[in-house]
Amino acid sequence: MASVEKPSKGAEKILLAQIKQEFSAPAEAIEQYIDLVEQFAVQNNLEISSEINQIKEAEDKLLNQYEDAFKENTAADKQAKTSQEYSELRHNLRTPLNAIIGYSEILIEDFEDDLSEECIKDLNTILSLSRETETAIERFVDFIKGDLNEKAAEDSEQGQIQNAESLFRSLGDIDYSLDIDDYLKGSDVLIVDDNKTNCEVLERRLAQNGLSCRVALDGTSAIEEVDKQTPDLILLDVMLPDINGLELLKRFRKNHDKDELPIIMVSAFNDVDSTAKCIKLGASDYLPKPLNGTILMAKSIASLEAKHYRAREQELLKELNLKATTCPLTGIYNRQVVFDKIEECFEKLSQDKSYEFSLLSMDIDFFKSINDTYGHPGGDEVLKAVANSLKDACGENVIGRVGGEEFIAVLEHKEEMSLKDYCESIRKAVVDLSIPFQDVEINITISGGVINSSEVKDQEELVNLADERLYKAKEGGRNQFIYN
Repeated sequence: MASVEKPSKGAEKILLAQIKQEFSAPAEAIEQYIDLVEQFAVQNNLEISSEINQIKEAEDKLLNQYEDAFKENTAADKQAKTSQEYSELRHNLRTPLNAIIGYSEILIEDFEDDLSEECIKDLNTILSLSRETETAIERFVDFIKGDLNEKAAEDSEQGQIQNAESLFRSLGDIDYSLDIDDYLKGSDVLIVDDNKTNCEVLERRLAQNGLSCRVALDGTSAIEEVDKQTPDLILLDVMLPDINGLELLKRFRKNHDKDELPIIMVSAFNDVDSTAKCIKLGASDYLPKPLNGTILMAKSIASLEAKHYRAREQELLKELNLKATTCPLTGIYNRQVVFDKIEECFEKLSQDKSYEFSLLSMDIDFFKSINDTYGHPGGDEVLKAVANSLKDACGENVIGRVGGEEFIAVLEHKEEMSLKDYCESIRKAVVDLSIPFQDVEINITISGGVINSSEVKDQEELVNLADERLYKAKEGGRNQFIYN
């Protein structure tokens, strides 16, 4: 048999990590697949809970036994074992695995007609993963017995050990520095932990990278700090003296979503279930204790970056929506919004026959003469002034520019005034304008046609009749609104 070098301590550590991963990956995946089968059974009222529970209990037993065996047999003060003890260990790990295989096969054989094709596929995947897990158990026992080096020599002439040695050297060569962009510097981080030493260490690490920190030593103080000013990020310990971290997380999430307030949970409960529960309750991320400084900063920066980019995305969407819904010159709604509103009003009318609204179609009188006299810059100033006046006068009602000098108001809210008095107040607000341009004051009038929804049967008729009345107002001398 070939002579094999004993791996260095660093390489041995990496080999152990690889061996544990070879077990954990398939073993933990079994848990996910049996959850899928259980979901199907619950949704379809299948009486297979007994078999599923047996598999889940065996899965828990397998994971716990492996974890205990791994810690015991890889510790610095581990005790040497006899061949019989290694055989017993292998047997003990295989026993729950055999239960998983056995009950999975029973489900396939006894309930094949009741289970979906997807469920059958999931159960077969569990069987396949069980075989992978069995191989990983063999490799683990061989390693702690000291047989793995011989097998490596037989199979790949120290390939596994050489790979581990190479990886260990690479890890030692890493020169890492974490850069934080200027736009994140000064970000407000709230540290919530009842241990003052933990708070001090966290605060120093974060401050070294340009972040600003506040500290709360209990849940009540944390609530007060958030109420004073919403931080950019919270590092929240699970164990607190008054309100536990999970309850605090739920409380914060009632008023602040993930986009607005990222929260990273910090806990010594370094297990998948604890992490999953925190994520389900709204945590942005999870940090296990003891904290690693590099991971702390990487996750903190990632959360702050995500918050920044989501906020920027919302700003851009708001800008795009503004461009899509407003007139760029006047800043009031555009034609599309006005006609969408009219359609919405008719939809309300179809559902509630007592509902009614009115339409006011308006034109600035002699606008062409204004452009001819003062040029387009003067005309633009008039349009902006009229738009602002109409917006103020119309209050909660939708008002928009629908053409060159044309405006339409959809009137749902008229305060306590009659329709005529309300419309006259709008007209008077425009007539009272004195619009400064260069060294002159421009005065204008406006004409309009008013119609109520009770007079028509559809949107087209409403708009056409309003335009007809607008035309009558112009023909009749302008500076007036026509109501019939």
